[in-house]
Amino acid sequence: MIVYYDSFCKICTNSSILWKKFDWNNRLTFASFRDLEDYPKAMEESLHVHQKGKWYTGYNALMQITKQLPLLWVMVPFMYIFKAIGIGDFIYKKVAKNRKLIPVNQCRDGACQISKKS
Repeated sequence: MIVYYDSFCKICTNSSILWKKFDWNNRLTFASFRDLEDYPKAMEESLHVHQKGKWYTGYNALMQITKQLPLLWVMVPFMYIFKAIGIGDFIYKKVAKNRKLIPVNQCRDGACQISKKS
């Protein structure tokens, strides 16, 4: 399974680090979609997972990742319930929409300019 995450997003990066620690069977491969030469614009809006020829996005991608990590299996039934009643997708979309992006390697000479708001 390949997990495509946003390396400009601190939540995404921290999640991938945590998932790597829980991935005892090495079932997950992580890649920042920002490193891809040409990626679908939808990857900027939600997590993408590619597994056995199928694509999963957003909350469905989280569910697929959770099913691969034995330590998190206890969460799977609850995730299905949250999916069925619509809370899982709702919360995922809220968090994804309001996350902070910090573009790396976008600063000149090691310094970034901060614009002043008037």
